[in-house]
Amino acid sequence: MVGKKVLIAEDDKDILFILNLVLKDAGYTVEPLIEGSSIVARTKDWPDLFIIDQNMPLIDGLALCKFLRLKEETKNIPIIMISCFHKLKRRAREVGVDDFIEKPFHVKDLLLTVEKYIALHDNRVNSYHAS
Repeated sequence: MVGKKVLIAEDDKDILFILNLVLKDAGYTVEPLIEGSSIVARTKDWPDLFIIDQNMPLIDGLALCKFLRLKEETKNIPIIMISCFHKLKRRAREVGVDDFIEKPFHVKDLLLTVEKYIALHDNRVNSYHAS
């Protein structure tokens, strides 16, 4: 999955550091953001996958995910939500989140989930271009 871009929106600097390090070590290009509000103003350079924390300042993860699902350019990009609030899992699915990882998480599980959704995104993109 070398060169695939993962955008992380996470307000906890320690978790953001760990996610950034782990994903870069796995060969991904990583764009770490300490908050998600800058994503709303973005018009290009979309990632292959989003990892979004639920609890962030300015715009929470659920609202951000709902926004991404409504936007034409991002509606098919996989979203993994991370949160320590496991009860949000159902609500996250309702707004279009593809998968939910509860904090604390195991790095191996995170990498397997990221790999799974990067592959699904590649298949979607390849199917779109083939038709």
